[in-house]
Amino acid sequence: MLFLRGWLQDYIEEGLPSGEELADKLGLHSFEIESQKQLGDDFVIDIDILPNRAHDALSYLGMAMEVSTVFSLKFRMPEMPFEKSEYSSGDYITLDIEDPKLVRRATKKIIRDIKVDESPDWLRERLEAMGQRSINNIVDITNFVMYEFGQPLHAFDYDKLTKGKDGKVNIHIRGAKKGEKIKLLDGREMELEEGMLVISDDEKALDIAGVKGGTVSGIDENTKNIMVSVCNFEPSNIRRTSKVLGLRTDASMRFERDIAPELVPEALHRVCHLVKELVGGDISSDYLDIYPRPLNQYKLGVTLDRVNKILGTSIKGEEVEDIFRRLGFKYEKLIPVKNVLALAPNYIGVPYLYGASVRADAPRSFDCSSFASYLYAESGMAIPCTSIDQYIFGEKIKEEDLRSGDLVFSNSGSGNIWKETQEYMKGTKVPEGIDHIGIYMGDGQVIHATRYKNGVVMEDLKTSEQFKNIIGYCRIPSSDMERYVVTAPFYRLDLRIEEDLIEEIGRVYGYQNIKEEEPHSGHGPVVIHKEFYWINKIKDILVEAGFSEVHNYTFVDEGEVELENSLSVDKSFLRKDMLRGVNASLALGNLHAPIIGFEKIKVFEIGTVFDREGEHLELLASDSVSVILKENLGVDVGEGAINITKLLEKLPDPQNYSDLSKIDFGDNKFSNISPYPFILRDIALWVPKEVESLKVYKVIKENAGELLKKISLFDEFEKDERVSYGFRLVFQSQEKTLTDVEVNEIMDSITKELNRNDGWSVR
Repeated sequence: MLFLRGWLQDYIEEGLPSGEELADKLGLHSFEIESQKQLGDDFVIDIDILPNRAHDALSYLGMAMEVSTVFSLKFRMPEMPFEKSEYSSGDYITLDIEDPKLVRRATKKIIRDIKVDESPDWLRERLEAMGQRSINNIVDITNFVMYEFGQPLHAFDYDKLTKGKDGKVNIHIRGAKKGEKIKLLDGREMELEEGMLVISDDEKALDIAGVKGGTVSGIDENTKNIMVSVCNFEPSNIRRTSKVLGLRTDASMRFERDIAPELVPEALHRVCHLVKELVGGDISSDYLDIYPRPLNQYKLGVTLDRVNKILGTSIKGEEVEDIFRRLGFKYEKLIPVKNVLALAPNYIGVPYLYGASVRADAPRSFDCSSFASYLYAESGMAIPCTSIDQYIFGEKIKEEDLRSGDLVFSNSGSGNIWKETQEYMKGTKVPEGIDHIGIYMGDGQVIHATRYKNGVVMEDLKTSEQFKNIIGYCRIPSSDMERYVVTAPFYRLDLRIEEDLIEEIGRVYGYQNIKEEEPHSGHGPVVIHKEFYWINKIKDILVEAGFSEVHNYTFVDEGEVELENSLSVDKSFLRKDMLRGVNASLALGNLHAPIIGFEKIKVFEIGTVFDREGEHLELLASDSVSVILKENLGVDVGEGAINITKLLEKLPDPQNYSDLSKIDFGDNKFSNISPYPFILRDIALWVPKEVESLKVYKVIKENAGELLKKISLFDEFEKDERVSYGFRLVFQSQEKTLTDVEVNEIMDSITKELNRNDGWSVR
């Protein structure tokens, strides 16, 4: 995205550094700079915004906040006050949405008595610098605010909309009907598919939601009253619509990458301010706002030790706190388990709701697992959402070690009993089953959310009906260590795990300030791994004997050990032997032997096989290897499949790795393997006895061209002072399947050249 230095200056209280310094430092701490140049009296920087930061940085406000962080400058929000009239938007319009999952927030506001005209010079020049053509003052204001906030928005000519029986315009955000058509502002007509979102009145589609507006409600010089629309849409729906229609716009690009619903009213207020200031008009006192599922702000935490361990630094707490302040992050320092214990009693009496979401329903309602998840989330620790996942996630403890803040798990026998995990280490089994969780508060008390008492209660653990059958106790790892708990700003959708926080600390601190240090392993003397040594020793022996190693799938379509969650029907078992895989590799090798250049293909595989008794390592080769292994290892290995696990018991412990083969790659160069079949041709000829095969080889190679991939001597015998040589030629193309006609032409050319030599005669 293009950024003008002068435009960024509007949001910074102090003077900005030069354009070159802006680009250099942003490139060092934040983003990749595509280009930079002087533009008249201004300076423009083209910055590559990756998807993880598109939520906030694909806007002038987001980039200005980044500049304020990097240069330790004071950020300021633009002015947004405006004079309101007494009438309500609800006097003119109604609003409904068909699918709250696709339309996460929708607002509409009426502005009357405007005058459409040209935009002032400053607004027109800024848009043109962004590559955006100036249309008129209303459209330009909506585009300006989109670049400013990163929130797309649209203005409709209210008087072009169809009114209902009550005189109001009924606005619907719905799925398009099959075959529904709309003419866009650029003049193109689009036929829509079901599932694409449109904004419509009672009669017609007005806008392809999140992508582009239609001409039917476009702003023109006669427009007097407008409806401003600011919405937030589910990203994947907009991405699909944009791709299917071949329409990629500034709006769709932003929605595709996801933006925060909280931006919606901010952008709406800014539009109203600019309309009042630049256009005039009569602005309604309110706006219609449908926000089906507001989410709590995300909290995440990290310890100072973890920061320094990951970054390889010795950053002090004061430095971390300064970085958080520069980033505009609200934070607190706390010990999670103490915070959980302090918060928990405050929610006694809060209603029970099965399936309650930590971000959407808490703290207004809880179920047993979301109650624990919410308290730990508020304390900067993310734990799984379901009770059984929480049980597997936690550190198991004994009843006698139970202390305040630990989690208690039970099978009450009356709830939705889980016997395997749902998300965390999915499929992990807990045969006893779990359906309930509580937090131990000390003194024999447990706090939990229960459907049977319709809310959060504190009870005696020993007498609680829902903890009659306790399955186990867990402690959340590191919950007793002090940490920073950061409330992620609503516009920073990229901050979700502790590594995200560490990355923020690292880049603001400056990766160039992190000293290079040789890592210390902390290990003692090198331990020689017996299995590793002997497996590689066996491989060396077999490769030296002309074998090639192969690797085949462990998952097969039949066997003794069946997978519970197989990837596909033909991969639902673990192999009980390697015979089928080795035979398949041998057959494939023989098929390609001419192009490979091997007279005989020999393969082996070392891998794990599985039966009802367990698993073990096995060696299987296409030819007998018992003699060669006995000669080199000094032990009898037997015939057929060799049990490596048992063989290792007979072999001594190695002292070092020095006698294992070292790989010498030499000057080999990579060449693509052709996907096209090869063609074989044999040619035999008589030559005088004194002519060596190498001379014949050179003549053939020089006249065969680039399609000749291999040439080998397969036959030689003498008779009557002459010698016969037989050569096998392999032809193959990297670009197409060769025909017999093409190869025959090459062979004719070779034959003619050979026959030209004195005493040479192709047979």
